[in-house]
Amino acid sequence: MIRYLTLKMHQIGRATKRSAFLNKYFPRFKDRIYWAGDRQSFARAGFIGCFCMMLPVPFQMVLGSILAYYLRANIPLSTALAWITNPLTMWPIWYGGYVFGTWVLGTPDLFHASQGISVGSELWFAEVFPHIWQPFLFGNILLGVILGSFLYFIIGHFHLATIADWAKRLFPKRTN
Repeated sequence: MIRYLTLKMHQIGRATKRSAFLNKYFPRFKDRIYWAGDRQSFARAGFIGCFCMMLPVPFQMVLGSILAYYLRANIPLSTALAWITNPLTMWPIWYGGYVFGTWVLGTPDLFHASQGISVGSELWFAEVFPHIWQPFLFGNILLGVILGSFLYFIIGHFHLATIADWAKRLFPKRTN
């Protein structure tokens, strides 16, 4: 199975290198920094992926990949983090961002007031949406920046050598 996956990855890599579209519009696409990267590339990808994950827009994965390309971050990590908000998880995550936005802006939560109105209907867009779009957008963007910054800090400043050093200090070897 691993041999099969390795073969498929090499085939995809060869096809990607020969792609006329990618070579024309994304000439640096084959650079190692986008695929293997270093700690800073992974840290940037963590920020980009978490930020794009919280954006209430369609095609977050594409946006994360394009931002990773232009900011020289690891493309697979930023794309994978943007996948956290999939059709099953986007509603609770975005509702959490909305609640956070209402808390930060000090506006009332209109969840219970709009119980009888179906989401996306003409009545909902006329009566509910004008009151919720600001805390919804602001809360999700702010949470994206906060989570992205946290992940940037964690990936950029903590690495295996630091953790091993802490472990040596916390659990010194005992000699008999």
